[in-house]
Amino acid sequence: MIEIDLDNISEEELYKVFGVEGNESDALNDSYLELFEIIGRDAMLKLFRYFRGDKIECPMKLYRPEFIADLAKQETDRRKRAKIARAGGYTAKFIESVLRKRRNESEEDEEHVL
Repeated sequence: MIEIDLDNISEEELYKVFGVEGNESDALNDSYLELFEIIGRDAMLKLFRYFRGDKIECPMKLYRPEFIADLAKQETDRRKRAKIARAGGYTAKFIESVLRKRRNESEEDEEHVL
């Protein structure tokens, strides 16, 4: 019989006590097994600790459009701006629309001040 103080044991310690090391395919739920295979034990346990029970959504794009727009804005050559947009997962047209919207909002703010 395994003696465990469930109130004072970490997931890492429980992993060892249960003898999961090397038996992950038998011990872990499918989602956690997939995470284990992709990111490793420690990161999988960290995700479990902080997000268990939560549904995690992973958007198709890693970066916010505003961030990519800020990067593109620094470039004057439209082709280079388009490359920045594509590298961030967006179209040049979309990033240009974000920049245009910001300019319009900025102009409106200036009109209200005057």
